[in-house]
Amino acid sequence: MPTPQREARPTATYAVAKADQANILEQFRHQHAAELPPGPYESWRVKLSDGSSQATAIMYRSGKLVIAGHAPAFDHATAIADAVAKPVAPKRPPPNPPTAAAAAPSETEPHIGTDEAGKGDFFGPLVTAGVYVDERAAKLLRTLSVRDSKLVSDRELRGLATNIRQVVEDEKRAVIIVAPKRYNELYKQMRSEGKNLNTLLAWAHTRAIEDLIGHGLKPKFILSDQFGDKRYIESRLMVDTRLSGVPVLQMHRAEADVAVAAASILARDAFLRWLEQAGKTLGLTVPKGASPKVIETGKLLVTRLGADALKDYAKVSFKTMNQIVPGSGPAVA
Repeated sequence: MPTPQREARPTATYAVAKADQANILEQFRHQHAAELPPGPYESWRVKLSDGSSQATAIMYRSGKLVIAGHAPAFDHATAIADAVAKPVAPKRPPPNPPTAAAAAPSETEPHIGTDEAGKGDFFGPLVTAGVYVDERAAKLLRTLSVRDSKLVSDRELRGLATNIRQVVEDEKRAVIIVAPKRYNELYKQMRSEGKNLNTLLAWAHTRAIEDLIGHGLKPKFILSDQFGDKRYIESRLMVDTRLSGVPVLQMHRAEADVAVAAASILARDAFLRWLEQAGKTLGLTVPKGASPKVIETGKLLVTRLGADALKDYAKVSFKTMNQIVPGSGPAVA
């Protein structure tokens, strides 16, 4: 298999609650990250490797987590952080005053917001969702306290998802569930072509957008969180929907936009429902994330069903797989 292309990534910064700092370190350990001597004001420092790429994660005593490096290692590191921590916008001011084109458009303008769930979880699908809002829907969703799913408990999330489905008509929302078996096939194919997780994410986001455009919606712009090269989404839209004139915007902390926030809740809701259904089928609780409980559950399933059956329930491209069935996951540098 060709070595995935090594791509530079901008430094990512997160705010991590004190109670979560040890958990994040433990998840890096399960991904075979090398622990490095911490510097002044640092709690810990690790280096994650994937092929020729490396990423360094530094946890400061202040609660700030900084990740720097190259993809695909960088993408694995940020996936761990995204599951627990809150991204922090860069403090550096732009060299020039922001222009109208660079500023975030108003969330009351007719537009589509997309987001995903499950990308950092070993068990369960990758889910993307898209939501189209106009001024009326945007204001209603704000009244219902719709916000980024990372800021919402699982219990409250269910109620918000129900409210969103009542406010936003069927043809104005789309949820794409890439089940683990399909995810594993697509990931293997894309890695063989020298692509990475961001390509798979872009493909899944585009699927949600295409579903909405197919209903005749005419958004003034399309907004998603910053995760990769937006040209992939734009090129697919030009070919499949002939709406190349619609701006595709990727912004850090796009979940501040109500359409993206609504999409994040619908995606997370679908992900949790999938885990619940899988749990009923298997007769156990399927855990989230990439914790020791995940490894324990994975080993139990391998004992009961065999290693090959795990492909139906888990993303076997994760390095966590090596903890469950040694030598079956991606190579550890």
